[in-house]
Amino acid sequence: MAVQVTRAPNLPTFGLVLDPAIATQREASNHTQGVSHSLPSLPLFLDARSHALVEPLKAAIIDKTKNEEFTYSDLLSDVAAFKTKLQDALEIQSHSNVGVHLEEPRIAFLVPAGYDYVVAQWAIWAVGAICVPLCTTHPLSELLYTISDSDPSLIILHPSFQGLEAGFRSKAQNVPLLRFDPLSKPRTQDNTRSLPKFTASPLLTQRALIIYTSGTTSRPKGCVTTHETLTFQARSLVQAWKYQRSDHLIHMLPLHHVHGVINGLTATLLAGGTVEMYAKFDPKIVWDRWTEKGSTTMFMAVPTVYSRLIEYFDTKIRGTPPESAARQGAKALRLTVSGSAALPVSTKQKFREITGHELLERYGMTEVGMALSCGLDPAQRISGSVGWPLPGVSVRLVDPETKAIILSSGKDESGLIEIQGPNLFAEYFRQPEATSETFTPDGWFKTGDVAKRNTDGAYFILGRESVDLIKSGGYKISALEVERKILGNAGLEPIISEVVVVGVEDPDWGQRVAAVVKTKQSAPPMDLATMRKCLKEDMAPYKIPTILKLVDNIERNAMGKVNKKQIIKRYFGPKL
Repeated sequence: MAVQVTRAPNLPTFGLVLDPAIATQREASNHTQGVSHSLPSLPLFLDARSHALVEPLKAAIIDKTKNEEFTYSDLLSDVAAFKTKLQDALEIQSHSNVGVHLEEPRIAFLVPAGYDYVVAQWAIWAVGAICVPLCTTHPLSELLYTISDSDPSLIILHPSFQGLEAGFRSKAQNVPLLRFDPLSKPRTQDNTRSLPKFTASPLLTQRALIIYTSGTTSRPKGCVTTHETLTFQARSLVQAWKYQRSDHLIHMLPLHHVHGVINGLTATLLAGGTVEMYAKFDPKIVWDRWTEKGSTTMFMAVPTVYSRLIEYFDTKIRGTPPESAARQGAKALRLTVSGSAALPVSTKQKFREITGHELLERYGMTEVGMALSCGLDPAQRISGSVGWPLPGVSVRLVDPETKAIILSSGKDESGLIEIQGPNLFAEYFRQPEATSETFTPDGWFKTGDVAKRNTDGAYFILGRESVDLIKSGGYKISALEVERKILGNAGLEPIISEVVVVGVEDPDWGQRVAAVVKTKQSAPPMDLATMRKCLKEDMAPYKIPTILKLVDNIERNAMGKVNKKQIIKRYFGPKL
């Protein structure tokens, strides 16, 4: 790690990280004076207080693992109390590092999705530290990479992951561990709790969050975001998608990515809605909840989740007595959003047939939050498009070779997407050169994605310049477009379950279009000739794959993304 923490000999590595002598002294002081919990006046906390005052009994979090509901008053009270414990732990660490220069504290935490996660996250912000959420499904080696790179002052470990304690101790022995004791709903006479007092707000330009990139095109980098940026990202979505206090979100997204942290959790709570949290996705649970018409209003997921929901409906619900209630319940939702990966047209069409919903597509990145979105009005949801810039966000297209800004729309002219606005991240953690390289001289963020824009200003993503733009025989081919055509083809639909299209180096053509395909169970046999014959009616000949690789499984990360560089290396040789 870049900074090694020197530990006092008697400082424990698990449980509340306190030097015993100081802990005893503090407990005596607390006993005689009483502990006064408080929170800084961050926008998220102030809005939560407003929601608590307006609707004291309204659920902020419904934790389905605990099977308990927690109000906004519960949340603020528990956050303030845990903030005090974090302060104690950080103060003891600073006593143990006299003379050692430390940056502002970063706190990594491994807590399952639910109420405990939200309390831990908000308490980290309340104590003035940078929040580093760890992925609950990552193996120890990947967790240790994040810990090593973020160099935290403290790790919060939930008992659900106590099996990782030994690994943390052996590989990250210089970082103290703090146990998070699971919280339960307090039983008060009127079922309400008093709100903590509020103190002055820190500077909103203070760093608040490090989320790591997905690592699909390069080694994961820690994207640092400030409180100001987090608030802007959430409020921009609240404005565009009309979040309200009456909204009720079923939340099954991973909580170490922007999609789950900002779009799902932060924006809903900022607006005063209710977040119903589950530890993992289960299509049966979602359909059961949707069947209870009117009980939920929003759902957000990645395309693979919607595919699994469609599959469950077709195999378990279609043609059964609950079908009508399931359809009507899903139709009653206010908003359904798909993102984090390209949405196949076939998935969008099938979901619309079942639920009546035209999935809202949007475009974002770890570095920018959300930047583009189709309209809330279903009429403004164009097939294959991710829509228009969100409120306060500026987007432009730039020629990859000349770097000239593309002003035209509606022509067969593609360019690199560049973004500017208050939604941009501050830096890659401790990587000043990488940070500098990703911004233009005039301050625009270079996404590395290629897109087209129609005459109405709507954007269509063609893919990553590094892996999704295939240059074959003088043509530039979008791998994402070819994938959508394959999945939407009537002749191939009964056969193909998943597909990844990549460019394979070729001495004559530059690159050849290759399709890596996973077929459906009990599907008829398929070969390259069959695929090409089916696709001739759908696309130009130069876009049709000339290489086919049938596989048993296509590996995806938690957000449904594929590492195409690994796909190429695994199936077509070491050249990237």
